[in-house]
Amino acid sequence: MSLTEKQELKDLKKRISAAKITAPTKNNFRLLTWNIRNFNENKEKRAVSYIAEVCKNFDIIAIQEVKDSLGGLELLQRKIGTKYRFLFSDASGNSERLVFVYDSSRVQFTGLAAEVVMAPGAGREKVKAELEFDRTPFMASFRINECNFIIVTVHIYYGSGSAVQYRLEEIKNIAKYLKKSSSDTDALDSDYIACGDFNIEQVHAQIAKKKGKKSEILGRLFDALQSQGLIIEEDIRNSPSNLDKTKHFDQIGYHKYKDSTIKFLKGGVIDFIGAVYVGDKKIQFKMSDHLPMWAAFSTSRDKNPKYINP
Repeated sequence: MSLTEKQELKDLKKRISAAKITAPTKNNFRLLTWNIRNFNENKEKRAVSYIAEVCKNFDIIAIQEVKDSLGGLELLQRKIGTKYRFLFSDASGNSERLVFVYDSSRVQFTGLAAEVVMAPGAGREKVKAELEFDRTPFMASFRINECNFIIVTVHIYYGSGSAVQYRLEEIKNIAKYLKKSSSDTDALDSDYIACGDFNIEQVHAQIAKKKGKKSEILGRLFDALQSQGLIIEEDIRNSPSNLDKTKHFDQIGYHKYKDSTIKFLKGGVIDFIGAVYVGDKKIQFKMSDHLPMWAAFSTSRDKNPKYINP
């Protein structure tokens, strides 16, 4: 490791410390969501070292934009060690996979891992077709402190021009899916957390005041995400996640119900700008064009857990 890398790693650790991430306890978990741009085997080892340094501060990591080859995941696995286990979806739109990484010394994978489809059975006659996702959302269920919870990670289609309408429809659909799933009493659990790159530009309405149909749609994206009861806490609302810290592409939200066994504690982003790849105009390609976003949740034991993989 060069002197530059050693210094930058030291500076990155300071930024991680400055984020004031909740310390681990037996009844909490720390979730990280990060769109790591074009994450494949061509990612520099220097960048992977920085990525691993961030990831090892969390119990569950959701990664978006992992490419089909899986080479990037292999590099990350070698850096963070085998106590971290990987769950990954098949490649879908833009040859991208969605990935969960979890610390098996703190978190148990319960057995549920699936891609989200809006109209299962639609291949049968007389079943109405419904818009599906360009990059299929991925979910998995985890357990800590005898508390089950389900995390859904997404990478919403970006689009431009008239295609922004499709972005809005995808967000509406994931909001609808989360509401329906969190109210399903036959499910493994009703505590759902959604995270990932929602391609939401603003969380406030000022963008809607701009002229033009595209701007009107952009101003409705955040409202659409919350339209079915998903809770986005102020810590997350106040944490823009692009490198210029002007856009709110990434989000973490959750559904709350009467007997919820998870509780949001705090969250934010880790700002690595000025700590790594200092002065490098290609940092968005070499590292990422998104800041990693995190949230900590406390847990309590489920009252009537399903007796599956106990």
